[in-house]
Amino acid sequence: MVQPARAYHVDPAQQLFQRLLENARDVVYRYRVTPPRGYDYINSACLALTGRLAQEFYDDPDLILTCVHPDDRALVSEAFQDDPGKLQLAIQLRWVHPDGRIVWADHHRVPILDPSGRLVAIEGVGRDITTSLEIQHRLRESESQLRRLAAGLHSAREAERARLSRELHDELGQALTSLKIDMTRTVRDLLPLRLAPEMIDRMQSMVGTIDVATETVRQLATTLRPPALDHLGLAAAIELEGAAVSRRTGLRCRVTGNLRTAAMTTEQTTAVFRIVQEALTNVVRHAGASAIRIAMRQTATNISVTIHDNGRGVSEQELEDGASIGLLGMRERAGLIGGELLITGRRGKGTTVVITAPVACARWAERA
Repeated sequence: MVQPARAYHVDPAQQLFQRLLENARDVVYRYRVTPPRGYDYINSACLALTGRLAQEFYDDPDLILTCVHPDDRALVSEAFQDDPGKLQLAIQLRWVHPDGRIVWADHHRVPILDPSGRLVAIEGVGRDITTSLEIQHRLRESESQLRRLAAGLHSAREAERARLSRELHDELGQALTSLKIDMTRTVRDLLPLRLAPEMIDRMQSMVGTIDVATETVRQLATTLRPPALDHLGLAAAIELEGAAVSRRTGLRCRVTGNLRTAAMTTEQTTAVFRIVQEALTNVVRHAGASAIRIAMRQTATNISVTIHDNGRGVSEQELEDGASIGLLGMRERAGLIGGELLITGRRGKGTTVVITAPVACARWAERA
């Protein structure tokens, strides 16, 4: 809006410009840097954004310094210098209203230079982003809560798996072993009685069935929670998992490198192992590969495990598929330990999965 004190002829184009300014929801302004400093124009939308009338800005060229948040005044002060190189074109300001309410605004500014390249004015647009920032904050809080919930669920599930694994191995496994011993003794004691051969064969078959059940229990317990993960460490657990996949499927699986378990937390070792386990499962199910290579590496600040196969190669569409629970679970586990998961594939050249995570001592150092 043109200052009332300035009376001069306004052509139709200028009138149209003024109407556009006054109907705009964003604050539009031109601030003159060279003396006499002040606003050439600022529209009435400034009231909603700053809590001040346009006339107040016309009357006091330095009003902006008193109504922005003290921490943001440095961003405003740079505009009072005649050096265009120091002017940031996009800034965020907090406007403090007379009632204490704070409004956040994005300001996009354009320097106006004279023929010698000196800054003479600034034209800008200010937009209220308070609501959008509040929404972003709530979304971040919700995401943080969901991550904490996911972490709790993962921990609870792993704890339950460990408990079931121990009970299967210690309780059911021992019961089956005792049953086999008793059955074996019974068969041996019955042999002198010259019972029908069919009966002896049936009892020996029962002993064989107990052996099968015992092996099934051992496999279930190992699947729920590999004992090597707790007793031998992550590297040994990965080596044993690779060997198990090789025996079960015939795939060649080579494991290289090592990891120092002492530098990792229980959450890290579990998450990395589960990611490796899921990656190997995906290779077996989908890759059509004949060989897998697992490389483990550790530095002073992080650990990494790379799984590469020579299969068909995962496609971009598959990587972006939101319905892929396996990939989502891998990414979620990586995020929960502050790690990164990178999955790449080349058609006919195989797929590479890389999980990188900070070692525990590095994270403690950062917290200290």
